[in-house]
Amino acid sequence: MRGTEETVAPEGHRPQGGRAEARRRYAASGNGQRGKGARAKGGGRSKSRWRKFLGIKALALYFLGFMFLGVLGIGIVYAMTDIPRPNDFARSEATIVYWSDGETELGRFSEYNRESVDLSQIPQHVRDAVIAAEDRSFYSNSGFDPAGIARAGLNFVREGGSISGGGSTITQQYVKNYYLTQDQTWSRKLNELFVSIKIDQQREKDDILASYLNTIWFGRDLYGVQTASKSYFGKPVSELSVAEGAALASILRSPHRYDPTIEGNEERFAQRFQYVLDGMTAIGALDAQTAAETELPEVLPEQRTNRYSGPNGYLMQQVEEELLAAGLDEAEIRNGGLRIVTTFDKEAQEAAVKAVEEERPTENADEVRIGLAAVRPGDGAVVAMYGGPDAVEHPFNDALDGKQQVGSTAKPFTLAAALEDGATLESEFWGDTPFDDPELGPPVRNLGDADYGEEVDLLQSMERSINTAFVDLAMQMGPAKVVDAMVRAGFPEDAQDLEANPRVTLGQAKASTVELAETYATLAAGGRHTDWYTVSKVTDRGGNVLHSVDPEPKMVFEPDVVADVTYAMTQVVEGDNGTGKAAQELDRPSAGKTGTHEDLTAWYAGFTPQLATAVSFINGEGETAGTKSLDGVGGQEKFRAGGYPARVWTAFMKAALDGEEVIEFPERTDPEEPEPTETPSPDIPEPTRRPDPDHGDETGNGDNGNANGNQNGDESGDDGGDGTDGGDESGDDGGDGGDSGDGGDGTDGGDESGDDGGPWGGDESGDDGGDGTDGGDESGDDGGPWGGDESGDDGGDESGDDGTDGGDGSPNGNQNGNDGGGDDGDEGGDEGWN
Repeated sequence: MRGTEETVAPEGHRPQGGRAEARRRYAASGNGQRGKGARAKGGGRSKSRWRKFLGIKALALYFLGFMFLGVLGIGIVYAMTDIPRPNDFARSEATIVYWSDGETELGRFSEYNRESVDLSQIPQHVRDAVIAAEDRSFYSNSGFDPAGIARAGLNFVREGGSISGGGSTITQQYVKNYYLTQDQTWSRKLNELFVSIKIDQQREKDDILASYLNTIWFGRDLYGVQTASKSYFGKPVSELSVAEGAALASILRSPHRYDPTIEGNEERFAQRFQYVLDGMTAIGALDAQTAAETELPEVLPEQRTNRYSGPNGYLMQQVEEELLAAGLDEAEIRNGGLRIVTTFDKEAQEAAVKAVEEERPTENADEVRIGLAAVRPGDGAVVAMYGGPDAVEHPFNDALDGKQQVGSTAKPFTLAAALEDGATLESEFWGDTPFDDPELGPPVRNLGDADYGEEVDLLQSMERSINTAFVDLAMQMGPAKVVDAMVRAGFPEDAQDLEANPRVTLGQAKASTVELAETYATLAAGGRHTDWYTVSKVTDRGGNVLHSVDPEPKMVFEPDVVADVTYAMTQVVEGDNGTGKAAQELDRPSAGKTGTHEDLTAWYAGFTPQLATAVSFINGEGETAGTKSLDGVGGQEKFRAGGYPARVWTAFMKAALDGEEVIEFPERTDPEEPEPTETPSPDIPEPTRRPDPDHGDETGNGDNGNANGNQNGDESGDDGGDGTDGGDESGDDGGDGGDSGDGGDGTDGGDESGDDGGPWGGDESGDDGGDGTDGGDESGDDGGPWGGDESGDDGGDESGDDGTDGGDGSPNGNQNGNDGGGDDGDEGGDEGWN
């Protein structure tokens, strides 16, 4: 059927309806002519809109918008920027240590060598010179320099992102140094900019300038104009001239390039100096004529010093230790800008150094170490201390760190304890060698095994430093009393070997030189003790007192006890047999004592009413220090404490006390008067025996007394006779023919034991003495200290200082008698192995 039959087009022939459909599809796809026109028309409208958007007015609006957003952002950032706390450097300032006058600088502690001063102390011409060199618009700008910031940006581009300079007004430099860091980054520069603007708005320009001048780096490890002025010109900034101020401002730009003392910088410095002068003229701070007449000043070269170098380095070390002990921390000491006044007297310290250097031995003395310390009595202030030649090369302080056995310098405190216990200077104790009490252990000997008599008084025992007498004394009263007296005087209670045994009086305990000086200062102060110290006052940079010492002396010995001890010690210096005769050269009253321990240590300690000083000698370095013998040092076969140590002491004291008033010591107490003896009754029996003819007093049986009568007879008659009887004029021990029982003249008896017997002693019949016709037997068992034998142990010897015979009669002692001179027969002697 036709209606349903599909029509098939011949091959190659498209029906009309198919082409129409194709055109419609083509037009819909936009590829036809009509589609092209439509697209062209739409694109024109789009370009027109962009032209309007990019028009001048639109650009202006967008620019203003961006500017507004930028300003708003900057404002927000500015508002949110807080002025930071000053950095560690800003808060740091050198701590200055002064001598005792509180004005002369001894040294500094610092991580940053900086000293702040008030703007009023900085001359106007110095301020002007810095402004002319660094920021001529300082007083008119807002804390930053736009041109400088642009320069920094240009350098950033040129140098591939590296920030090397630019944008540095005085305010910005101050902000960088005081609040920020030295980092060269954009973040730090932006922060610097905002903080600078804020600082400029909140602070006065003069305040900013003062802070800048006190923090800026001047090379040579110097910060601030004050330290720079002292280093470059040797004077405080307040004294700088116009030329010197301009020179500092010239160096400020780059110290390593403009310091004229560095080779190669001279011409560069001269050009910069002229630039600064021209700048001062430009800002109206200097007239042209003055600028033209201003010449280059002389600049001092850098003086590199270690604060611990030289002998004074020990003083600085001790000050730091004392501050730490007082509760200050190390950061505060080094960077806190503290002002410390010490007790050290500059002239006294110089005298100490000079005395050691000039009086020390040179022969065989390469390893000899000397300590010296001087303490003011009644106060405790250490006015001088010598710890060695250089605290850097030899950090061990020989006056403080070294502790050695003090030897016989301990004997004065044994005497003080004995006087408190009821003894007097006339009390007698064993003087011969050896002293071998069974309770003692090994026997005690005197120097050179010298014998001074079985009974020798404490005055002579101190003068000659008789070991056996002092050990006998310590045993009788108890050595704990000696220890107590030493501790009360200031000897360290925890000192090594400070033990309550009789040998404590020989100085077996160890102490430092300054500690021994403290104990002797107690005697010099009349029995008032104060602890030693070296720092008198510490203030912070605001003037607030952080630490101070107000000594409160404590009375530890009665004045009459100290007066007698002091008198005995003056005999060490002034006595014919004193071991410290070298101190006579002081030409003023002094009391002293020598001290040795075997051949390993040697001391001389002494005082005047104004000053107490101790000097110590040891030998050896490092681990051998104090263990090497001093014998041979200075060419001396036996090294004596009365030699070099006493000479160093005397030289120091003479210089330290130069110009001081000569003050006498208090008078000693009245010597003990002997009690008169009773007149014998006529019915006292005659002695039944005569002494051997060899023991008669006509041949010198007064037993070799010396000129002082302390051992067996002269006019004072303490022990002996005068060649005619057993006593003397006073009858203390022997009696003169009119005395009963105490050594009469041949008619006197005595009791069975005999009180003192004259020089020979009573026999069983009780005859107690006599003049050669009665009394003592041949052995003289109880006859005073000697017993009257033919050898005369205590007689004068050829080398002795006290004559050549033993009494007033013909000599009884042999030529080798030990009592004629000082210890071992040398001039003054020494106390020996204590």
